[in-house]
Amino acid sequence: QPGKLPEKWESVKVSDVGSIETGYTPSKKISEYYSDSYPFYKPTDLEAGNNVKNSSDSLSEEGIKIARYLPVDSILVTCIGATIGKTGIIRKAGTCNQQINAIIPKPDFVPNFIYYQVISPGFQDSIRRSASSTTLPILNKSKFMNLNLVICPLNEQIEIVHAIESRLSICDRLEETIHSCLNQTDFLK
Repeated sequence: QPGKLPEKWESVKVSDVGSIETGYTPSKKISEYYSDSYPFYKPTDLEAGNNVKNSSDSLSEEGIKIARYLPVDSILVTCIGATIGKTGIIRKAGTCNQQINAIIPKPDFVPNFIYYQVISPGFQDSIRRSASSTTLPILNKSKFMNLNLVICPLNEQIEIVHAIESRLSICDRLEETIHSCLNQTDFLK
């Protein structure tokens, strides 16, 4: 039956799966805030998707103290501008700028399970529908926190993530094979 969730599954708000932080940019005028200690993630750094480790800027120990520290496995979602909805999951602790809202998952949620839901077409549509309809789309923190996710028991979250990642692994291998064959074809020409 469409719209009916399996037993023990439920629709919850984003705020129910973890704490939500909006990024913050320390003053560029204070050079002591910037060094190579902690990644300072921006929307362009989220291209790595489920393996975000690198950033174009970094903060120092002083800079991270005034920024909003984000632990490993935080899910970063761009909520302002042309790239609204761009999402990444960080594999190196750091912080982000104010264009991004971060979900810091509670221990009873698998971070990758949340990540895969956030990048799903349905959730991405809800981001765009909930954003202000000005020239620069903006989804404020309170609207972001109230978007819906579907949650299931922890063991099922683990199974779902495993199934998704095994299929993605097959796709990666297929892509490598195609690329290799194309290179071989070029060589034979």
